[in-house]
Amino acid sequence: MSSLRLPVPARPVTRLARWRRVVALAAVPLLAAAGIALGATPASAAVISGAITNVAVTPTTPAPGQQLTTSIDWQVPDNAQAGDTFTLTLSSVLRNLPSDFALRDPDGGAVVATAALSSTSPVVITFTLTDYASTHLDTHGTAFVTSDYSSVQVPPGASTPITSVTGDGVSFTTVITRPGSVSTRSVPIKSRAFTSADQGHTNPVDFLAWWLDTPVGPFDSAVSSDTVPTGQNWFYDCSTIRYQDVAFTPGTTTIASITTTVPASQSCTEAGYTATWPAAAADHAYRVSIRVSLREATGSETAAQTFSNVGTVATTVAGATRTQRGFASISQAAAGGVGAGTNPTASVSIVKGDSLGNAADTAADVVTLATNGTASLVYKVTNTGTDPLRDVSVVDDVVANGTVTGLSCDFSPLGGPATGTTWAGRFAPGASFTCTADLSGVRSGDINHQDVGTVTGTGVTSGTAVTSSNAYFARVNAVTPTGPNGGNGTTPPAGGGTAPVTPGTPTTPVVVVPVTPAAAGLTPTLGGSATPVATGALAYTGTDVRTPLTGVLVLLGLGLLLSVIARRRRSAAGRLDEE
Repeated sequence: MSSLRLPVPARPVTRLARWRRVVALAAVPLLAAAGIALGATPASAAVISGAITNVAVTPTTPAPGQQLTTSIDWQVPDNAQAGDTFTLTLSSVLRNLPSDFALRDPDGGAVVATAALSSTSPVVITFTLTDYASTHLDTHGTAFVTSDYSSVQVPPGASTPITSVTGDGVSFTTVITRPGSVSTRSVPIKSRAFTSADQGHTNPVDFLAWWLDTPVGPFDSAVSSDTVPTGQNWFYDCSTIRYQDVAFTPGTTTIASITTTVPASQSCTEAGYTATWPAAAADHAYRVSIRVSLREATGSETAAQTFSNVGTVATTVAGATRTQRGFASISQAAAGGVGAGTNPTASVSIVKGDSLGNAADTAADVVTLATNGTASLVYKVTNTGTDPLRDVSVVDDVVANGTVTGLSCDFSPLGGPATGTTWAGRFAPGASFTCTADLSGVRSGDINHQDVGTVTGTGVTSGTAVTSSNAYFARVNAVTPTGPNGGNGTTPPAGGGTAPVTPGTPTTPVVVVPVTPAAAGLTPTLGGSATPVATGALAYTGTDVRTPLTGVLVLLGLGLLLSVIARRRRSAAGRLDEE
């Protein structure tokens, strides 16, 4: 019975089966689309912890009207990407802060990060990295914000802590001491404030407000006047002028109330104003407030400008007039900073040798192995660049004579697997790992063994593909052949053995006249002694016919057996064809 398997006819496809197949095929793209829509989570920017390394406020003893500068040191990790952020919440003491600024690389002016200040109180600065961080290592820099501070929260003569807090909760505090003592309000007080965070950079209209207070009463009358100082490019907006009566808590400088009032007379132009006041009661003062505008905006990229003003108040008591001045100045908040990084260089090296310390990396330094032709190979791979590497792979190729097996690397000290030949990384600059392999099958002779270890990888930051190779050369010396008795095949071994026979001088052959066996009375013998026994005078020819005859019989038997087998196979094949 033949074991040949016949093809099974395909079953007919029913209509229901067709519909099932159509539905299954249609479901494939639908499921794929659902996987795209539901399975993938869009990448988002990271919030970097520990980026801000120091915050300091200067000067620690500010002069009257002097601004405070908050300096910020920062550094981001090498895996930081464009869009990553870090934040700093400034002290609520600070006033008149800028809105935003950029941190630039001084070498080329590339924007490393942007900084945006919130309109909340306290103000939060959010630093956002550009793609500069994605293409550089050791990205770091400094930022600064120069601003006013609250004179109420920082009273003169007191030590006041100025504290900023990073987004990950780290606090930095500088204690400042404002010189001077609490005013008795017996002199005119000139005050100022920007009306918006723009501070006249892009919007010049009513960007700044001035206040001028008279000394506290009692007095019989007073005249407040103010003019635009020479060299200033702002002017008074008379439509914004206001006149107020300020009441203080008796014996203090604390304002108790502010009410609108009307001076005895007043005048106002773009160049200045004058207000004449009636008598003031004790612990009361008169105030003129007015806004000013710039002839043109200062610009968003220009250096901060300082605006100053001197107001004059003449008070009369019992017919005696005393003229005093109040000075104030204000500077636009300044902000900026720098950022820098290192252009990464991707590089890698591989050094290999054997466990005995042989480098053997050139043909001139070939190492001689034992007769078994084996060695244990050792590899050391090092990131010699400044760019971390990813997709690291190690291979070994045999050039000639031998086999390298069992190549395996230990990435575990660097956070990778303990075995294998590939690693996704991150392979840090300066780090190393080792690999091992077995060399075997090196044959003796004139051909050296040579194999080459190669490592490849790609720079994480630069994207540069790198590779390095190192060879290993080895050989096994040829062995001198020996004779059958331990010698070299030509010289008899010492201490015994059989010496080769030296051929003698050939003799003249003897001519034998053949004699008919029957006539000579000889009987051929096939068995018995190896030397035929002659019964007559016929000479022995030295030939034994038993061995050739036996060989002929064996060959005939084999031929017959092969013929039978061939016939049976043809017969079986015929039956298969019939079936």
